[in-house]
Amino acid sequence: MLRKFGMSLIFLAGAAAPLAAAEQEVLLMGLGYFPDEIYVSIGDVINFVNDSTVPMSATATDASWDSGVLQPGESFALEVTDGMQSSFGNTYDAESSAAGYIDYVNPAPLELENNS
Repeated sequence: MLRKFGMSLIFLAGAAAPLAAAEQEVLLMGLGYFPDEIYVSIGDVINFVNDSTVPMSATATDASWDSGVLQPGESFALEVTDGMQSSFGNTYDAESSAAGYIDYVNPAPLELENNS
């Protein structure tokens, strides 16, 4: 019985850990990002995809991470790490007001109208 109990603990501990990092996508839309606020967990990967007809970037406001210039159709993968800068914008176009935010601390808010 002790052995069976020990195996159950191992199983439960393994089941609580995520099997793999999730991948999320943020589209660069020319005038902004979609979504402009993304909820992720540490270890997840965000794929920034330029879905517009103009070059854009996704750059942390403190420049600690940067997609570089993404031409239409190009993408950039960013792994979410603890303590990373969450706010980002389009540094390719100095006049751009495109802005986004990565939230890896809070869970996504419930959208009651979409839940039954």
